[in-house]
Amino acid sequence: MQDCPRGYPLLAAFLDSDENFMVYRRFGFLHSRILLKKQEQLRQLEQSLDRLDQHENAKSSRSLVTMEHYDGDEGKERRELEEKIEQKLLEYGQDLRPDTET
Repeated sequence: MQDCPRGYPLLAAFLDSDENFMVYRRFGFLHSRILLKKQEQLRQLEQSLDRLDQHENAKSSRSLVTMEHYDGDEGKERRELEEKIEQKLLEYGQDLRPDTET
């Protein structure tokens, strides 16, 4: 610690000198706000997927059962929506995991 300049470098060296000194804010309120925002975004995406399913169902299409036309132009909207959902779910899951690395 004696080699560290005063200020944050010295404070960081001191905090790192003993595991019991490593106490930091979790910013739980801010994490909660971000998670709630992501939940709302996922809810909206889920609602869009439900509407798309209902539309396909109303057409008496077999695409919900067989994934028929999934790779073609007709399935483009569903693929794009599912990709958005997957990305948001990954972000949401990442934010739920506690940070274990230091």
